[in-house]
Formats: sequence, C-alpha cells, structure tokens
Amino acid sequence: MFDVDESTGLSDINTWPAMMIMTSLVWLIVAILLGLLMPVIQFGGLDTNLFYTAITLHGAALAFPFLFQFMMGISLHRSGGCMGKSASGKLTTAIYICMNGGALLLTLAVLGGLKISYTIMYPLPLVGAQMGQWSMGMVVLGFTGIAMVLTSMIFLYPIQIIRMSFFGEQREELLLSARTLKDPGMLGMVMSIMILLVTGTPLMVVIYSILLGLYGFVSLEAISWATEPVVFQYVFYIFAHNLMEAMAIMVISAVYATLPLYLADGTRKLYSDKLANLALWILLVTSVTSFFHHFYTTNPGLPSALAYHGNFMSWATGIGAALSIFTILATIWKHGIKPEPGLMAILAGFVVYIMDGINAMVAGNVAVSSHIHGTIWVGGHAMSVLIAMCLMWMGVLYHHYPVITGKKLDKKLGNRFVTLYTIGAIGLLLSFAAGGAMGMPRRFAEWDAGPIGWTIAGVAILVFGLFLMAGFFTYMQNFFKSRSIS
Repeated sequence: MFDVDESTGLSDINTWPAMMIMTSLVWLIVAILLGLLMPVIQFGGLDTNLFYTAITLHGAALAFPFLFQFMMGISLHRSGGCMGKSASGKLTTAIYICMNGGALLLTLAVLGGLKISYTIMYPLPLVGAQMGQWSMGMVVLGFTGIAMVLTSMIFLYPIQIIRMSFFGEQREELLLSARTLKDPGMLGMVMSIMILLVTGTPLMVVIYSILLGLYGFVSLEAISWATEPVVFQYVFYIFAHNLMEAMAIMVISAVYATLPLYLADGTRKLYSDKLANLALWILLVTSVTSFFHHFYTTNPGLPSALAYHGNFMSWATGIGAALSIFTILATIWKHGIKPEPGLMAILAGFVVYIMDGINAMVAGNVAVSSHIHGTIWVGGHAMSVLIAMCLMWMGVLYHHYPVITGKKLDKKLGNRFVTLYTIGAIGLLLSFAAGGAMGMPRRFAEWDAGPIGWTIAGVAILVFGLFLMAGFFTYMQNFFKSRSIS
C-alpha cells in the first residue's frame, strides 16, 4: 500500500511519513472493529465490562495513534516538500516510537482492566484501583503509555515542525512546492504546533510529576498539588480542548494549501490569502480560552464570569469558521474546481466539520449545556470532530499519495469512498445528537434500560457505523489496487 518510490530521490521526506500513515491505518482498523463491537455487545446482551473495554480502546485508538499520527505523517511530508527539509532523523524516530509504544502500553493496561474515558477525570484511575475495579499496576502502565503518547504530541512533533520550518539548510532536491509562512497553508501548521506546545506544557508538568510519584521516585505527598482534581482537570482540559482546535487549524491550513491545486482555470490561488489568514487568527484567538465550556457544570467551582466568557468565545469561533467557509466557496465560485476524489473528500469533510460546529455551539451555551452534559451528544460531538477531520486528511492524502509511492489511485473507488463515508459521517452525527437530546448517557452499557428512543439511536449508530466502515475499507482497497504512474 505504501511502498516508497525510491527513484525520485525523495526518501528523506517520504519514508517516515509513509511509515506513520501506514501504522495509523493499522490502528484505524482496530478502532473500527471496536466501534462496531459496542452496539453488538449492547444488542447481544453481552458482558458490560466488555463494552467498557471496547469504548475505552476505541476512543483512544481513534484519536491518538490513528488520527493524530495520520495527521503527523501527512504534515511532515507537507512541511518537507514545502520547505525543502528532511522529515527523517532521530527526532522523527522518537515521535514514532513514543506514539506507538505509548499507545501499545495503554492498550495492554485497558486489556488488563483499566477502563477510563480518554477524557481522563483524575483521580478516577486511582479511585478505581482503590475500589478494586482495576489494579494499581494497570494504572501505572496506562499512565506511562499516556505520558509517552503526549510526549510525542506535545514536545517531539512540534519541535520537529519548528526545526523544519525555521532551521536547517534547504535542499533543492526535496523542494516540491516552495511556500513561506505568509501562505495560509503553512501559517496554520505553525499556529497549531505552537498551540500544542503552549497549552500542553502545563499538563506534562503534572503528568511527569504524577509518574514520578507512581514509580516511587518521590513521595506522593510531594506531588499532592498535582493530584488535586481541580488542578489535573484544568490543565487536562486546557490542553484537550486546544488539541482539537490545533488539529482543526492544521487541517484547515492543509485545505487552504490543497484546494488551489485543483482549480479548473489553473490559477492555483485562493480567493484571498489575507482573508484565509484572518480566519486562522480568529480561530486561534477565540478557541484558546473557550475551553471554559467544559466546566459549566462545575458551578460554583467555575465563576459565572468565566462560564459566560467560555460561552462567548465558543460562539465567536463561528466567525473564523464563517470566514473559512466564505474563502473556500468564493475560491470555488471564482475559479471552478476539478472534482477529483481527494478534493471532494476534503470538501465533504469540511461540511461535516461545519455541521458538527453547529452542534458544538449549541453545547457551548451555558443553559443548554446543563441539559445535554454527560449525554451522547457530547461524546458524539468529539467523535464527529474526529470523523470530519479524518475525512479531510484522507482527501489531502489522495493528493500526496502519488508523490510518496509513485502510484495512481482509481477515481471510481475514490468517489465510492467519499459517498459511503459522507453518508456514515452525517448519519452518525445526527444519531449522536438525537440520542443526546433524548437524554441518552455517554459511556452507558445498557441502552435498553431507557426509553425506546435510546435503542433506535443505537441502531442508527450501528447502521451508519457500517457505512463508515465500508467507506474506510473502500479507501484502503484503493491503495491495494493502486498502479504505478509509469
């Protein structure tokens, strides 16, 4: 599927990105099977412990070793080709080892009994151990894996992108499409990795402190400040919220870079680079402090002023989204497009992203949040963000694939993938929202314990999940059937 084309002399920007992309697709297969297993467990009346194991592994595998690693591989290839810098080296190797080694350790911990949400609410892991739900050894193993994954995401990957963007000599033989940081396609990439560094560093201070305590290098009393639930939860959600925003800015910048390459009149220019950059800056400013919307239900722990600030900034992200929509539509209106499968996947993913953004703005309202907090609406919002960004990145990979492998993809299979995936994505988004509106809890193993609407929503999730699975496998089938361009 991803044999690197050695004849082009581009191995330094192709090899490691191809390895990351291929490995991420292995994790995707795991996430898909676990995702389909959850409704089967529900309707088959199987052990609820199996459901909680599946949902924990599904969420973790989908978000980190699949989607984030998928994004890393493509963005490293983009950065290498646009800056003329190598994407290989010890740092890239460390990124790969920490991401996949950490994900494997977390998987082993979950299989060993650790069943926590990937939105960890500390001290839930320790409470579970104290109550006999899982062993302390699994907590240590799981936290070690999480620390490795986060080290890859928060430190190693951003440092590599910074190195490629600002340091080192440009190699002409690696330069495929020269871009500067004034280009929206590159500006968004640098913005997103700075978000990861700035918002993730406080979390890593806490994580490393807790690990030192868990391994016995320091006493637990010495790091008691880090184990205060309010400390852990705030540093966690400041990062977790901005992680999604960073990934969104990263993929929108990739859309800005890829769309001009498929314009019908060959202009290869957005309607307005300045407008595109303005949209990115607005998304950055509004998203950074809108994380307060995760804490509405902790009132009076969260002062009302901060709650309504979170509400305002959550809605203000819509301004950046609106400018992005206008820039993309104006570009298409003015220049026309070549309807290639990769571009159609990007645009379909953007539509799903905007639809889910509407769901997010509803959930970001202080009053509404009190009704839907803890329901599948919220969990579905997180999943729909990942699904939308995944579709956009898959479209971007369609463009990069021939450069990496020297192979061409089948247009018919590509269009079939876009159709199946889009139906599944929109159907899942609406099913999650409908279930949440009916009060269907997130991470709940007995849908039949509630009103009939919960079961109907569960059936819909299974049906549209099958569409999504069919789309994924059609996508990979296209890689298997790819043929040499020559």
